[in-house]
Amino acid sequence: MIAAIAVDQQRARGTDLETHQVRFYKKVLLITQVDTLAGVRYSKERYPQLNKRNQDRFITFLREHDIWPEGERVSMPFLKEAIGTGKISNGKLKDVVESKNAQSFEEGAFNIDFSSIDLKSHELLQLCTTEQEEKVVRENTHYELLYRYRNYLVHEARVPGNAMEVTDDSRPYYHGYIGQDRLFLAYPLGHFLDLAEKSIAVIERYLRDNRFNPYDFVSETTRW
Repeated sequence: MIAAIAVDQQRARGTDLETHQVRFYKKVLLITQVDTLAGVRYSKERYPQLNKRNQDRFITFLREHDIWPEGERVSMPFLKEAIGTGKISNGKLKDVVESKNAQSFEEGAFNIDFSSIDLKSHELLQLCTTEQEEKVVRENTHYELLYRYRNYLVHEARVPGNAMEVTDDSRPYYHGYIGQDRLFLAYPLGHFLDLAEKSIAVIERYLRDNRFNPYDFVSETTRW
């Protein structure tokens, strides 16, 4: 149903981004669905501490059930910015980050699959020499970045950044602009659809295997 939502062109006439904006609303609905299912999986009755920590619950759900294993990768363009702010000092980590970013520009592709340049966190943590570097690496995994992206969608009603979304691909990608030496990260709508579909499959198996009623994990009220 979410995927089938379309813009009423007549009502939208005269507004900006008539067909583009519906993509934002679909993303909000899909990521909210994933968040809701994570709450069912780690309910407050069975996981009282984890249930309180929404970010940890969200990421744990994606990680433990292999919904998005590549979320463990760390964004090289984001780490490049950390070099500029002094959070990553001279050493092996800096060398690798600069090398991977240079490689991406050499490819010259508009649509650069994130997995072609982003390394897994455990590979980069081995190169860290300070607590600050370890912190920066952990904060820039795609699990963390997706959750921050989710916050912009849900709490600020906007898509963050300046990435262009011109593909229905289900995989995140980077692209650049002529005259700029930065890469922009895009989480396309197809990625959100993929996460939602996999989340539904995971929860269905979990409930059936354990003979749980999902409504037992949802607080209900009769006041409205």
